[in-house]
Amino acid sequence: MDQAPTAGQLLSGAADESGIRLRKKLLLVTPCISPVPLAVSFVVKNFLSQFAPDEIVVAAERWPENPLSQTTTESGHTVEFVSQRWTWPKRGQKYLHWAKWFTLGSVKRRLKEMVRRHDCGGILCIFPNEQFIYASYTAAKKTGVPFFTHFHNVYRENRHGVAKRFADYLQPRVFALSKVVFVMSSGMQQGWEKVYPDVAFVPLTHSNCDPVPEYAPAPAWPANQIRLGFLGSINQSNLEALGRIRELVRTSPDLTLNIYSNAQPWFLDKVGLSGERVTACSPSDEELLSKLQTNDVLVLPHGFEGGLARIEYETIFPTRTIPYLLSLRPLLAHSPNHSFLNH
Repeated sequence: MDQAPTAGQLLSGAADESGIRLRKKLLLVTPCISPVPLAVSFVVKNFLSQFAPDEIVVAAERWPENPLSQTTTESGHTVEFVSQRWTWPKRGQKYLHWAKWFTLGSVKRRLKEMVRRHDCGGILCIFPNEQFIYASYTAAKKTGVPFFTHFHNVYRENRHGVAKRFADYLQPRVFALSKVVFVMSSGMQQGWEKVYPDVAFVPLTHSNCDPVPEYAPAPAWPANQIRLGFLGSINQSNLEALGRIRELVRTSPDLTLNIYSNAQPWFLDKVGLSGERVTACSPSDEELLSKLQTNDVLVLPHGFEGGLARIEYETIFPTRTIPYLLSLRPLLAHSPNHSFLNH
């Protein structure tokens, strides 16, 4: 069976088809990198594994999990932190979203400096971080290097009010400048092609850089108990479906639910994902697989509805599907018929 092309082959092919010969390095702009326990970090880690350290330099936001001494990624790629993640206040972060734009000038300046200092021949920016998308777009225009984008979610369709007006301004300009717009899956490609038929969308599918483990049975557990496990961020893309799983556990004494997420305890309490027979923790990458393998079944809740656009629910592909598959545990997908995941 032919293997799917790697991210490196897709990126090189896209550049060639656009008549571009990338110079020594590509500047990858990403919202976060390992050890930040988010799906974007996981995708970036696997993406970078397909390139030599002298092919890519990384610009990222520094999170509390990133040590001050960190200058490279796990794969040896140079990383520079061009922004600082705000960790205060613990609640109400969404109300400070627009305040962070006052730092935009500094981010743009640093990206332009990195392009020149590292002699970068192109910029690839990962969404979801519209501040970084705008800063990368501006840096590419100012320096004249080719621009690529990688969207993990739809953008304009998920915005409302003032944010929607800004997205109406930014997204068409980003699409127009991008030599190729990479997307998370063929489902997202097909969904966006119906809306934007003149844009070149190319799926940059998930990759895995770790060896496939040998099967190991789940640890012993009382015969009348079934352990369900969930891994991932908790947001509008899965919250209402995960809520039904939690309700099933609440009404079924033979079920327990283990949540592996960076969600804070106060948030889990607020959305009803805590209580009897529910545990939550945020394991490191090194612990993750062994934690998943302690469960009998892994649940993959896919939102049926909520605060996102319909096209988002139709095209979502859960990023953490790869660790699920590597765990060699049965998967229970709770998803609507119209979703890409079901097809």
